[in-house]
Amino acid sequence: MTRPQPPVHNQGYDDIEIVGREIKLRPMTAADADAAWDLVHDNREILKWLLWDGPTDKTEFARRYAEDFPEEMRQGRGYRFAIEPLAGPEFAGSISVKLPYYPNSADLGYWLGIPFWNRGYMTEAIGLACYFAFTCLDCVRVSSTVFADNMASRRALEKNGFIVDGQLRRDVFKYGQWQDTYFMTLLSEEWCRSRFEPVSIRLIPHVEPPGAAA
Repeated sequence: MTRPQPPVHNQGYDDIEIVGREIKLRPMTAADADAAWDLVHDNREILKWLLWDGPTDKTEFARRYAEDFPEEMRQGRGYRFAIEPLAGPEFAGSISVKLPYYPNSADLGYWLGIPFWNRGYMTEAIGLACYFAFTCLDCVRVSSTVFADNMASRRALEKNGFIVDGQLRRDVFKYGQWQDTYFMTLLSEEWCRSRFEPVSIRLIPHVEPPGAAA
């Protein structure tokens, strides 16, 4: 049975910049691949908290940054942002806004390089990503899944108004052990009550050239 699809105004973008007080979100670029590889490749302190097992092929990893991620953004299928501290350097981690269920329901995934932990960057990145999801994609819900032992990630979500919908027992098999996870959500009306505003936002919608759809 096909799920009914609610209306959505997500048209895809050629460029996005969402600026906060300490960081900004911008699209991934080919130039970010090397920095991302150095931060996350084979780094269990980060990977133990991720559903993703991390990159294994540097060439394929670089290709995804250069080709797949920009194309996903242009087509409006998903948005993978680099987290860039305003004080530098240019790449500290990543946050993605995915649309796996309905076009009006987003799911967040994120990671941050260890040198940038405990600075409030991820809390602000989540706030900026939620702003984008609710105002630019017309989302009615944003969700995220966190490992039950990852209290820092849970707190970053809770600071942005997320609540725990439920605990999924033995949900993910990671490094030889079953891990419980929390499924957390933020609804649009909840977000509106404590609306987080970026310092600035710049959007360049994607427009297909004439005849491209033919």
